[in-house]
Amino acid sequence: MLKTRGIPVPDEVRQRVSDCADPDTLDRWLDQAVTVSDAEDLFAEDPKDVPDQA
Repeated sequence: MLKTRGIPVPDEVRQRVSDCADPDTLDRWLDQAVTVSDAEDLFAEDPKDVPDQA
C-alpha cells in the first residue's frame, strides 16, 4: 500500500511488517497505510498520534 502511494518504505519498516504474525496489528497497519505520509507512522499506537494529513 505504501509503495503504491509513492511512500518510501525503509528496510526496517518492511522487515517489521513482514515479521508480524498478528492479524489485528496487520489490519491496523493496513488501515493506517491509507492515510500516513511516512512509513514509520504505521507504528503509532493510536491513530490520532499520526500527524493530520489535511
